Amino acid sequence: MSNSNKGLLSKGIGGVGAALLVLNGLIGAGIFALPAKMAAELGAFSPYIFLIFGALMLAVVWCFGQLAVLYQETGGPVIYARKGFGDAAAFQTGFIYYLARATAIAANMHVLLLYAGYVWPELNAGIGKSLAIIALTATLIFVNIVGLKAAMRALDTISVLKLLPFAALIGIGYWQLDFSLESDSSMSNTLPAFDTISAGALLTLYAFIGFETVVVTSGETNSPKKTIPRALMLTVSGIALFYFCVQWLYWHTVGAAKPDSAPLIALADMIFGETGALIMTLTAVVSVAGNLLANMISTSRLTFSMAHQSLIPGKLGKPWLGKVHGTFATPYISILVLGIFAGMMALSGSFVWLAIASVLARLVVYAMCVLVLIKAQNQLTLPVNLIKRVLPFLALAVCAWSVTQSSTHAWLFLVGELVIGAVLYVVLHNNASKG
Repeated sequence: MSNSNKGLLSKGIGGVGAALLVLNGLIGAGIFALPAKMAAELGAFSPYIFLIFGALMLAVVWCFGQLAVLYQETGGPVIYARKGFGDAAAFQTGFIYYLARATAIAANMHVLLLYAGYVWPELNAGIGKSLAIIALTATLIFVNIVGLKAAMRALDTISVLKLLPFAALIGIGYWQLDFSLESDSSMSNTLPAFDTISAGALLTLYAFIGFETVVVTSGETNSPKKTIPRALMLTVSGIALFYFCVQWLYWHTVGAAKPDSAPLIALADMIFGETGALIMTLTAVVSVAGNLLANMISTSRLTFSMAHQSLIPGKLGKPWLGKVHGTFATPYISILVLGIFAGMMALSGSFVWLAIASVLARLVVYAMCVLVLIKAQNQLTLPVNLIKRVLPFLALAVCAWSVTQSSTHAWLFLVGELVIGAVLYVVLHNNASKG
């Protein structure tokens, strides 16, 4: 049966798939560089900050789970913004969030090729790099268009390939440690200064950005009211423990010394030798590939959702970006546009200036979504208990503190994006009204 005229997407995401979207949205390239930065900033305290500030970030994650219960349509933050604050807010949210996510795709293409270049240097030079970006872009587009189930199967495989080396690294690394030689007692006596903890906390919070990938695909998720909140809370909690284990092992094996290569590759080299370093390098490639695929799946649904809400008017009133493939039941135009846009940014290097504001944009989107939940709770006729009343305000405080740490350059770029978004909104909707 053709879905092209109905705009229906298939429900191909189950509980495991939802969890893997969260996992791959969070674990990308950052974990391969983060341990050395955290060790340098916080020393022996660095593993524990993942537990402390990971718990604070769970307040934000919980809010998104509650919003997924209230609103099950595809679109995530765009849907929430429209329900809470209207069309203009939804368009601006979708615009800056789309730019942030597309920028991440372009940037991570370069990161993937950087790691792959350790094994195949030709991928990081001249025409070889350009051809690799084109091939990577085409693969992402193809896998996403041929069906959600095919994309999720690919994500399943990638997730196994990225988690197994980490499990081996942590398991064998802990087994090799001599726990009788070291104690964490000194850590409690030498807590870092508050400003140092603040800097480390920001790095920690940034490590949790990307969890919201799963809410964008709510309309394609089976039983989203149950599946998404559970996937969010359990997966993010598990990843906080994972970060703790990796950081603890890194500190007790490498310490504060600056490694010659990427920190986790250096750690694998110390534990397993050159073969381990090679495996961890390939794991980095697979890890970033998983992040790219999860990002591509969800980000393409943003423009699909905006088209179906008439936030992006189509020709003669038809939602062009909201078209669904008759055979594969995927938003193929939105996928194609995203792939070409991200690929062109990656080829030209033009994503660099957008990257300055991308993290700030996502934090602002988080804060806006939390405000939507607070507004929705105030409008609910059913009683809301005290904890559920307090958690959104804690989440808002986490977001507010995070955005205040952003640089002036990031704020200027974000304001510029918002101005461009406002102009686009006026032009598009004036043209739509005339049509």
